[in-house]
Amino acid sequence: MGLLESVLGLIVLPWILALLVFLSPSHRLRQVLTFLSLPALTYMAFVVWNSNVLPVFIETPHWLEYAVTVFDYLLLAYFLYQGIKFRSLLVSALAVAQIFLLTWALSILPPTSTPPIYVDRLTAFMYLIVATVGSIICIYATKYMEQEDVNRENRFVAILLWFLGVMSFAVSVNNIEWFFALFETTTLASYILIRFRWDEVSIKNAIQALWMNQVGGIAILLGILFAVKEYGVYTFTDIIKLHPTAVSMIPLGFLAISALVKGAQMPFHRWLLGAMVAPTPVSAILHSATMVKIAPYLILRLSPVIKGTLLAKLLIVTTGFVFVAAGLLALTQNNFKRILAYSTISLLGLMMLTASMGSSIAVLASLLLILFHAVVKALLFLEAGIMEKLFKAKYIEEMRRLVEKAPITVVYISIGFMSMTLVPYGIFVAKWLTLEEASNFLSHGAFIASIIFITIGGVILTLLYFKVIGVLTRKRGEFLRFQLEKLPFLYMFTTSLYVIFTVVASIFVAKLSANFINYAVRDITGTLAKIHASGLTLYTPLSEIYGWQIVGAFILLLLVPIIAYFVHFKGTDRVYEYTCGENIELTLGTYSFFCISNLEPFIETAAVALFIMTLVLGGGLV
Repeated sequence: MGLLESVLGLIVLPWILALLVFLSPSHRLRQVLTFLSLPALTYMAFVVWNSNVLPVFIETPHWLEYAVTVFDYLLLAYFLYQGIKFRSLLVSALAVAQIFLLTWALSILPPTSTPPIYVDRLTAFMYLIVATVGSIICIYATKYMEQEDVNRENRFVAILLWFLGVMSFAVSVNNIEWFFALFETTTLASYILIRFRWDEVSIKNAIQALWMNQVGGIAILLGILFAVKEYGVYTFTDIIKLHPTAVSMIPLGFLAISALVKGAQMPFHRWLLGAMVAPTPVSAILHSATMVKIAPYLILRLSPVIKGTLLAKLLIVTTGFVFVAAGLLALTQNNFKRILAYSTISLLGLMMLTASMGSSIAVLASLLLILFHAVVKALLFLEAGIMEKLFKAKYIEEMRRLVEKAPITVVYISIGFMSMTLVPYGIFVAKWLTLEEASNFLSHGAFIASIIFITIGGVILTLLYFKVIGVLTRKRGEFLRFQLEKLPFLYMFTTSLYVIFTVVASIFVAKLSANFINYAVRDITGTLAKIHASGLTLYTPLSEIYGWQIVGAFILLLLVPIIAYFVHFKGTDRVYEYTCGENIELTLGTYSFFCISNLEPFIETAAVALFIMTLVLGGGLV
């Protein structure tokens, strides 16, 4: 199979499988078809990655351009219909505004010889995430829906598979007008999935997600209009060729705003929080393989031309603020999925912060964050679904002493949380690289701010994750023996794949960074990041992370919890003073951070101010 066939397959095959799953009358046949997506899409993604002709432009037939235009209008007409149907003035008004701006943009687009499809290793990198992480979620969803509503399984899994094809198409397009079409198609997919249960809350939250993402679509259309006016071009590759000091930032400012909206950055974070009402596989796929990952992808696409500009510096400050603020608000949550949602918002801010820096090391850090976050967040949401279906636990207080009856689930959740904070894991390495890179630019206020944000945000997320782990791993004093839970095969299979990747990729993070991801860095920035691997050791321009440190940290993380669980003091009672020696039942708790929720209005006000500054000052509107 060649490059072109693989690119086409990654886009079209999920749609074909979606149709077959939708039409299939048998639950087992739907599972088999969904399972086929994993090897098929993964193989094609690796074919594209290993191609020696990347980057490559791909021409398309002229009829496809007309088809995209027709699809644009049909999609916006559907949004307008939904606004009227559910009496949402915002959705209706934004749909009308989009139709007007799209018509205006199409009327002034100049002829271009630049092909509408562009595939480089950034595209191939996103293909790999969509193909592997996304397909595993679809496989998991077949079992999840068996326990929820098997009669609607065909629709649900079909939409998830179709979503994978849409995402692969979105990261392939070079024409920004086509990108708008795919951007809003992901909005459509998320809207349908969020309202899937068709209760009042689901519909309300789906409408909220729809209008908020429409704002991002309007920003793209304004970006196209200004790009044609200022540059005379409307493709990513033509814009990247422009010299940063000689171009207007207005089009880039609007495109950056669309990324912030899609990435659920404050004040547009509520749409992602509202998505938690949908079936858990929806949360998993939105947070990991599709939808929100368009945000850091878009900033990475623009990073060569915004690097070092006021727009980039304001993006660093804005996303750094969200990294800290979202982590802080996560501490106030009791619902497990909302904790995961806030942490996604936080880490998306960090991904866009590193992408905005634009240097090779920072771009490498951003790609590491995108990869490890995709895998780990998929794992954690799948575990949330397992706790919901098998142990009837959605809230932290319902998860007390879960380790006694579900040690495998608790271990997997603990690995997921630790991988976002502790030393040997990929996300920690990404933060390390970012701090090193920022330290080279201490004469710039934005980079100093980034160091402060990353440090404080990292501490807050560590506190958050270990607070949850503390509740999950609490045990009775007399508890001595584990009893492994019996998990359905598909639950065990899908989550184990994520755990294995997280551990293995973290141990070999040096080679993964230097000999794999670095090729995507070169296609984005034009140069390789100045790092290299020797065995398991990663050498950076300023320091080394030795292989024995990585392996040693893993051994400690494995041994210390095990030893702690088998420490037991026999023949002892717990008594307090002045109780006449009565035995007191041990009651442990974690700190409550509910008081922080009082700061939320002030945090959102500050986020709005930073949003406006990024567009107005960074985008050069004044």
